Amino acid sequence: MKNQPLSISLYWDYQNVRINCFNPYFAQYCQTFANLHSSLLNQRVYSYWRKENQSCEQCLYKLGFDCIDIPTTEKQSVDKKLIADCERELSSTVSADILILISGDGDSKNLVRKWKDQGKQVFIFANSKNANQKLLDLANECYFVDQKLPELFEVQTKIM
Repeated sequence: MKNQPLSISLYWDYQNVRINCFNPYFAQYCQTFANLHSSLLNQRVYSYWRKENQSCEQCLYKLGFDCIDIPTTEKQSVDKKLIADCERELSSTVSADILILISGDGDSKNLVRKWKDQGKQVFIFANSKNANQKLLDLANECYFVDQKLPELFEVQTKIM
């Protein structure tokens, strides 16, 4: 049986992990990190985009991200949509082998458990200042985006 290349889906809670819109390198680091490990199946970023700097959304769009607009300021609306979309992908016939979740929000703990219960891996990219420790403990790998990003390029030989 041939080994199929692994695939990655990247889901980003932009309200939880923001970038400087004039420095798109973090988004590019995430894409490079994903491509070093396997092929990128989905890359989605969620926010109430009308309240964000428009140039940030445009930059992410140009990099190939699906910018999902959540047109409400209702508490946890971004989290709910992101989680629902991840769960929908997980239950579909085509779901990634690895989930990169860019969020440190504890609301995602059950989502991480569901992906891992299906034999899939979950990598968390979060801010060290607001990351939920229980979420981080569930992940296969964790990276802090507010610390040195070159660690993202350290290719580990046994991540699978």
